[in-house]
Amino acid sequence: MSKITFAFKRLTKKRVGRLDKKWDFDAQSAISSAPLVADIDGDNKKEIIFGTKKGRLYVLDMSAGIKWFYDSVEKVDEVELMFLDVENVGSIEAPPNVGDINGDGKHEVVFGTELGMVYVLDDKGKLVWKYKAGGPIRGQILLYDLYGDDDVKVIFGCGDKKLYVLNSKGKLVWKFDAGSPVQSTPGILHKDEPKIIFGADNGSIFCINKKGDTVWKYKTKDKVFAQPSVGKLFNDDRLFVVIGSSDHYLYVLDDAGELLWNYKTQGAILAKACLADLNNDKKLEIVFGSCDNNVYALTPYGDKLWSYETDFWVASEPIVEDIDGDGKKEVVIGSYDHNVYVLDSEGSYVLDYVPGLSGVMHQAGHYTDIITQEPGKVAGKKIWQFRTDGVIVGCAYIPDDKSIVVSTKPGKVDDVVHRKE
Repeated sequence: MSKITFAFKRLTKKRVGRLDKKWDFDAQSAISSAPLVADIDGDNKKEIIFGTKKGRLYVLDMSAGIKWFYDSVEKVDEVELMFLDVENVGSIEAPPNVGDINGDGKHEVVFGTELGMVYVLDDKGKLVWKYKAGGPIRGQILLYDLYGDDDVKVIFGCGDKKLYVLNSKGKLVWKFDAGSPVQSTPGILHKDEPKIIFGADNGSIFCINKKGDTVWKYKTKDKVFAQPSVGKLFNDDRLFVVIGSSDHYLYVLDDAGELLWNYKTQGAILAKACLADLNNDKKLEIVFGSCDNNVYALTPYGDKLWSYETDFWVASEPIVEDIDGDGKKEVVIGSYDHNVYVLDSEGSYVLDYVPGLSGVMHQAGHYTDIITQEPGKVAGKKIWQFRTDGVIVGCAYIPDDKSIVVSTKPGKVDDVVHRKE
């Protein structure tokens, strides 16, 4: 009876309001990376930071006003141009990162480009230093105090098959040969004795120590573009690495690189999964998108909690936040079908039949009252939907006003908020 009661509660529950656009911004150039939201100048107000295909980094205030921008234009000789995509040679393919890398109490903005340049800017947009790597940089740059010496390291993968570690002044500390291009954003495993986790185009997931030595390696069957997520799935001391591959599988590995379980979708998994407690069971569920057009929510044991199908690829990272202020979290994700979806984080219980009202008919004149099948299932439930002007590259959340910043490939950035009326 408890399941039936739960079912009817889920069926009759209503969510009010709509998604409304507060503002939009035209970058006048295609955008290929998600936005980043951070307070970069210490004024307790968030900024929206993103890059364009033309190599311009924008910093906007919360009303879409331009605080400053930086043009990362480099001279390229004719020989080098023969091996480059001229249209996208300066493109910023991943979100920038923000942090105080030199211990001066002020934040720096760090980003990479298709040309292989790493730029570090101060909080006013002035160049601090730059570094030239040997290939395109397509993942977000990781900023982390790897050695606990208050010198934040700049860590990134590169198309020249290397993972780079630079110090806060832009000098090479070491680089690791992954054997194939590295387009995955690195993550950190075990903060007390940090190890770097990342994927490579040869399908490998690497775990390397702070000296650049391989601790373990796990092989998938296709390219790994996604950034790893690291978390305590079962609310105990064990850490797990969650990462998707282009081979259609989501992998969950323990901290020794052993497979706990994997989950097969019907498309490539290109973006980072979100780990969040969706149902208040003190454990972390896993939410991610796939190029089979679906958003999935899995239990930490690898069972599907629910899925929701959009009309095209889902290649951006989900956001799990309470955007309508009702005390319950929603799942926000963008799709290549031009829509931002807000989903019920717990899904919706759908009845396949009403228990007690009918038996299962096998043939004329024969029936049974014994029904072993569950009366329903949990499915993904859309609460709200907002259509943009193009393919959605990524979303970011602004906690100050509970709004969602959305970047689209044609070059528009929208700020979307829930309205109760």
